[in-house]
Order: sequence, then structure tokens, then C-alpha cells
Amino acid sequence: MNYSIIIPHKNIPHLLQRCLESIPRRKDVQIIVVDDNSDPEKVNFVNFPGLNDPYVEVIFAKNEDGRKGAGYARNLGLECATGKWLIFADADDYFMPCFNETLDKYINDENDIIYFFVTSTDINTLQLSNRHLFTIYYMEQIQKTNNWDLACTLISPFGKFVKRNLVTNNSIFFNEVQLGNDIFFGVKILIVAELKKISEEVIYCITSREGSLSTHTSLKLLLVRFKELHNAIYLLKKAGRKQYLTEALYDSWMKIAKTNILKSIVLIPQMMNSCGVKPIALLYVESFKKLFRKT
Repeated sequence: MNYSIIIPHKNIPHLLQRCLESIPRRKDVQIIVVDDNSDPEKVNFVNFPGLNDPYVEVIFAKNEDGRKGAGYARNLGLECATGKWLIFADADDYFMPCFNETLDKYINDENDIIYFFVTSTDINTLQLSNRHLFTIYYMEQIQKTNNWDLACTLISPFGKFVKRNLVTNNSIFFNEVQLGNDIFFGVKILIVAELKKISEEVIYCITSREGSLSTHTSLKLLLVRFKELHNAIYLLKKAGRKQYLTEALYDSWMKIAKTNILKSIVLIPQMMNSCGVKPIALLYVESFKKLFRKT
């Protein structure tokens, strides 16, 4: 098997169907869908997308605790993957028309990770969105400077081909948390990968959708993401890499401060550990300006 495509799913079967339809059916492509305890009132399990498709393996992740998150689902998919390359997708996203041709092109590529360009659309209007601009900016910066430490910002698993041996040989997995499960995975594969490259193909479309985890701002989820970012920065420091995730940590801290200022103050020691004394002083001055500036 050349490719294993892993797709976690929760309560959006119509979007999962679209995602599956964007994937070519090939004997060398293993498609793995992991359903994370979807609600029977929202999903028809008898006619579940891909269930009767010989090219799709469907795993129903039932557990007593209810939903365990995309990280848990992706780890289940990793256990079943047999492909030379790993490809990840979210159920509400889809692949671009050039995807099949791209699969042919990189079967025998020597790199450990191949980064691809992505685009994004609004889920309802299908108009161009802005969710891909962050990825494009940093990929272009890497191309200009050849500074691969910047790739730590590209932590989302989509838009990449990753050698499965890189993951299995280094025991890399997704953290099973509700938000930011891909941060550890994205940083760890970057640290251990020896050969990396950026290719110009636009193979993947991210969608902007209300109700997705990326739009949630509950304090509990914000704290989970903060912890994942903080731990990722520690990994980068330990590996002797530049910590370009400090800006993401700062943004995460700001969202916490706007939700619960006391909780953000408790996080000062962790911010100092990640950003140092001087940066943290500058961050706090700017942070409180933003917090209390009249709009």
C-alpha cells in the first residue's frame, strides 16, 4: 500500500461524504474513517458514508466516556494504517482535483515529509476564506529563507504527506485532548524528520464552519490548547530549535485573559518559562493595552 488517508468524523455525515468523494479510489490508497461516537440522532449508521465502499475502512470508536476527540480517532487510524505515506484530512474538508495526479507523483519520493499548499472556503457560500493564508505565509517564508524551524508553525496535519515509518519508528502519536491534539504530532515529526520539502501543488481545501472546535472559546478548551503549545515549545527547546510557537502561545494566553483575567495571571510562570523574562514583560504591557483599550 502506498498511501493511508485517515479521517476522524463526528456528526457531519454529509460533509464526510463530500470529503470521501474528493478522494480517488485506487488499489494503492487505503481510506480510513474513524467515527468518534457520533449521535444516532444525527447519523444514520446503516447508511454511514463509506460503509459499503470496498476502498474505505470504517471504524466506530464506541466508548463509555463518549467522545474522546480527533486525537484519539487519529491514533486509532494510525494503528490500522499500512501505507508508505500517511495523509490526514478533517471530515468537513476536501481534496482538490489535482490530488490524484499528486499521488502518482510522490509515491517514491525520498523525503520524510512533503508540505503542500492549501486553500480554504466558507462552508455555506463556498467563497474563498482566509484560513489558509497563515499556512501560505509561513511556507513562503521557509522557501525564501530555507529556515525549516519555521515549519513548527505548520502543526495542522492536513496538507502533508508523512512517511509512516517516521511515525512508527519514533513512536509518535496524537495527544488525546479536545483541542490542539495535533500540536505535539506536528512538532515531533518536524524534529525527527531529516528530509523535508515544499511542493507547489494545492491539494487540500480547509472549510470555515461555525460549530467546529476551532471556533470554540470556552475557558476549558483554551487552557487545553495553551498547555499543548507550552509543551510543544519545551520540545523545541530541548531539540535546540527556535521556538516560533511563542507567538501562538501569546495569542492563546490573550484569549484566556479576555475570558478570565485571574486565570491568565496564574499562567505567568509558564509564559516566562516559554518566552523568557524580557519577552514576557513586553507581552504583558501589550496584553493589558489590548485588554483595556476602548474599541
